Amino acid sequence: MHARGWMLWCLLLIGCAHRPLAPEDVTPQFEHVFQKPLEEALATTRALLVERGMQFEETADPNQVLTTWSRPGNVGTGNNRYTRYLVTGIAVSPRQSVVRIFRMSFDVMGNDVNERNVWWKVLREFDEAASNPFEKPLDAFASQRRQSRIELRTPMRGIRDMDLERELTLRLESSPSLEVVSGNVKQDPRPMPVRDSDFYLTRWKEDGAETGKCGAVIRGLPALMSPGLTLLVGEQLGSREAPEVVGELVCQVAEAGLPVALGLSLPRTEQERVNRYLASAGAPSDQDALLEGRFWQRPYQDGRSSRAIMDLIDRVRAMRMAGLSVSLVAYDTDLAHGSERDAQQAAFWNQRRTEQKHEVHVVLAGNTHTRTVTGADWDKSFTPMAHLLKAPRLVVLEMSYAQGTRWGCDLNRDGKIQCGFVGATPVGRLAALPGLSPYIDLFDKPTSEGAHGLLYVGQLSPSLPAISQHKEAPPPSNIPTPGPPGGKKPPMF
Repeated sequence: MHARGWMLWCLLLIGCAHRPLAPEDVTPQFEHVFQKPLEEALATTRALLVERGMQFEETADPNQVLTTWSRPGNVGTGNNRYTRYLVTGIAVSPRQSVVRIFRMSFDVMGNDVNERNVWWKVLREFDEAASNPFEKPLDAFASQRRQSRIELRTPMRGIRDMDLERELTLRLESSPSLEVVSGNVKQDPRPMPVRDSDFYLTRWKEDGAETGKCGAVIRGLPALMSPGLTLLVGEQLGSREAPEVVGELVCQVAEAGLPVALGLSLPRTEQERVNRYLASAGAPSDQDALLEGRFWQRPYQDGRSSRAIMDLIDRVRAMRMAGLSVSLVAYDTDLAHGSERDAQQAAFWNQRRTEQKHEVHVVLAGNTHTRTVTGADWDKSFTPMAHLLKAPRLVVLEMSYAQGTRWGCDLNRDGKIQCGFVGATPVGRLAALPGLSPYIDLFDKPTSEGAHGLLYVGQLSPSLPAISQHKEAPPPSNIPTPGPPGGKKPPMF
């Protein structure tokens, strides 16, 4: 083969090789903002690295985490790649942060072509296994051996570890909702809310027949409708979308001519107050009376007393005015905890099913209570409400959604409850794209946790406590980062 033809053949072979990763492949165009203080986000990151066997070096910047270099994997060859992680954190606000995880790598190559002594090779392997070129040598002889066998072939480089950042996001934003019940926290005095005319819901001004109308049919719902159905919807608390979609679901079931009982996780002590509101015109004075209940005035608002829940109650009032057969049931208790609380919830619904055999029960609950299997991460003996239900036809739907934000409560590093905006990142089958209309998707068989299908509600946005003077949450806080025009979309975790 001629020299020119040989060069062309080599170029063709090189052209078939995979291209190296471009910066836009490993660097997101948008940064994900955690609804967590930076200190907590970095602590979770450190714990994640510890689980991978990492050790740490001290850093001058408290907002950085640096691991030590990894041990060699090819002992005896002299050819190794050493890696470490550099974590940088940015405090966006007191309860918002950005965490970036970089994986640094460094290649070394052995150069012992002139070394023929067997004992030298034994000592080299011992030294290579016991340390790495970035650590201080034990003695001058070890230092001399190390310098004689290592040549630096590539500069140090670092790329964003998107897999590790994805796992960090799921760990920070996919934990179960924390529900605050009376007696398990010390309540601090809370200032009285200040309300103006813009605070109040406005359905009371509109024609009752119009406000009671239902929207577009939820795909998959007509096939489920039947007398005696018990439909559990497990939600992530504190979103606007879940109560809105469940309200539409209830409306469509009632419009089909079936009597519906909508269950909300309100203490049964609020039932009388709710009944008075449902029988009222829903005017501002009626809304004030509804919110006077102790449940709405709690110092820790965990999403069960959100403005979206208040709006759902008001929508049921409008449905009833339009002639639909809808009851609203407060089924929870604030006097019991753990399995005992769920046992009382289940006993309530079992009794109602005995009395109302043909009524359709639509129960909105935190997704911990809708599991039909026993046990939880924090209590292996925990028995959820759904496991105890004696329903002739039980359907459990998990909430499917797109990554967003909700209002919720969690524990800080000191074990104190903090409530505010919480990131919401769906896991596995729950993850969906934003912008779709609500739908129900049933599985071929129940999951290991007893779920029968999904109820898609859209991209989550937070619903503030009903007594808050602010009706809307602040806009999304994703921070754009510099990147090439027409760059790729931000990663979906």
